[in-house]
Amino acid sequence: MTLAQCFSPMPTRPGWSPLTAATVSALPFADLRAAAPRFTEATAARPVIHPRTIIVDQGSPYVSEHFESVCDFLGISLRYARKDTPPDKPLGERFFPTLADRFSQYIPGWTGRSHQVRGRGIERQPLRTINELQECAEEWVALEYQQTPHDGLRSPFLPGRALSPNEMYAHLVAMTGYRPRPLSPEDSRHLLIPVWVKVTDKGIQIENRTYQNPKGRLRALAGLPSGLAERNDRWQAAYDPYRPEVAWLYDHRGEGDWIRCEFIHAHLLANPWTQYMWDECRLREQEAGRAVDEITLALALRERRVRSRKGPSRRTGPIIPFLGRPLDVENTTPEDPYENLPQVDLDTITAYPSLPVPGRDAPPTPTAAHRPDDTAAPAPTPDPYAGLADIDLSTITAFPDSSITRRPRGGSMRPAPAVPPPKLPPGDREAAAEPGGPAPGPPE
Repeated sequence: MTLAQCFSPMPTRPGWSPLTAATVSALPFADLRAAAPRFTEATAARPVIHPRTIIVDQGSPYVSEHFESVCDFLGISLRYARKDTPPDKPLGERFFPTLADRFSQYIPGWTGRSHQVRGRGIERQPLRTINELQECAEEWVALEYQQTPHDGLRSPFLPGRALSPNEMYAHLVAMTGYRPRPLSPEDSRHLLIPVWVKVTDKGIQIENRTYQNPKGRLRALAGLPSGLAERNDRWQAAYDPYRPEVAWLYDHRGEGDWIRCEFIHAHLLANPWTQYMWDECRLREQEAGRAVDEITLALALRERRVRSRKGPSRRTGPIIPFLGRPLDVENTTPEDPYENLPQVDLDTITAYPSLPVPGRDAPPTPTAAHRPDDTAAPAPTPDPYAGLADIDLSTITAFPDSSITRRPRGGSMRPAPAVPPPKLPPGDREAAAEPGGPAPGPPE
C-alpha cells in the first residue's frame, strides 16, 4: 500500500494549510498536470516517485511472498540489508530522528525520548487517534519536510545552494522528464492484503467477518471450486487493513474482474476503523472469557471508538495549548529565489580558465609568425649540439690497451705476461730494420 501511494498523487485534505498545495510549491505542477490528468488543484506538494530499487531489512512483511510479488509486478528490484546493520540503509534510519525533532515533539501529549526532554503536564494534554496523527504527519510532509532545504541536495547547475526535496525533484524532471504510470483499479487490487477463501451461501469469511455482494454475485459462485489445485480450490480475495469494511473477490473463471464485497455488519460501525483495532477488541473479548463472534466484536469496536472520542475520564488543571512552530498561512505566494538576481547576458560569459598543467613531451609552441594558418615556412628545429666547441677528429687517439686482464674466477688481478715478438728470417730482419722497408710478414 505504501508503494501504491508512491505511484499516485496525494490529495489535500479539508482543513490543511493552503501552502500544502502543489500549485504554490516548487514542483513543476503545470508540466505534471499536462503529463497526467490525475494532478489537480487539490494535489498536495509531494512528488510522485517510481522507485527502481528498495533496500529493506529482514522484517517479516518485507520477506513475504506477497511483497516480493508486488515488487515484481511493479518492476522494482529488492535488496536486503544485513540483520542489525543500520548503515546498510542510512537514508531510512536518518529519517527517524528527523521525524522526532521536527514533527513528533510538537504534537500534544508527546512523551519524549527521556524525562529530560519531556514536556510538562503530559497526562493532562489532549490525545489524538492514530488516524489523526497519520493525517497530521501527511500534512507536515507536504508543508514542511518537502519544502525545507536539505544540505545533501545539490544541483550541478547551482552547486552553492542547498535545495529542498521539491526543488530537487523539479531539477530532475527538467533533465529526465516525467513519464506517468497510473495504476488501474484492477492493478490496485493486487497490492492489497491477499487471502484465500471459500464461497458459501453466506458469502466469504475474512478475519472472523462475513462479506457479501449486494448484487448477489457471490451466490452464483457458492460451493464452486476455484480450479486452483495449489490453493485447495480456494478463491483469491484481497482487503485493505485500513478500510476493512470492503473486500474484493477475484472471479478468474467468469469475467475476470474483482467482485466488491461488503461487511454485513458495517452499519454498526459509523466511524472509521482498522484491522488492528478489530484484532485488539478480539483479544480483549477472549481475555474476558466472552464468546467471540462478529456482532460482539462490532459492538465492542463501536464502544472503543466512543471511549477514544471522549478521552480520559479525569482531567486536572488547564489544557496546555499547542506550542509548535508558527506557520505563515496568510502568505500563499511562495518566494521566488531568482527575484532579486540581475539579468545575465549569456554573450558575456566566458569559459573558466584551465589549470596550467605542463604537457609531457609536448612539441615546441610555434611563434606567432609560424602558425599553421600562415603561409610562411615553419621555424627550423633547434640543434641540440649548438654552442658546443668544434672538435678536431684527427687529434683523437685510440684509448691505450690495458695491461690488466680479466680476473679469473676465484683468482686475483695480475699483470698480463709479455708476448715475445715473432722470429723473422735473416733477410726479413734486415728489411724490417731499414726505414721505409716492407712490413714483416708472418713467420714461415
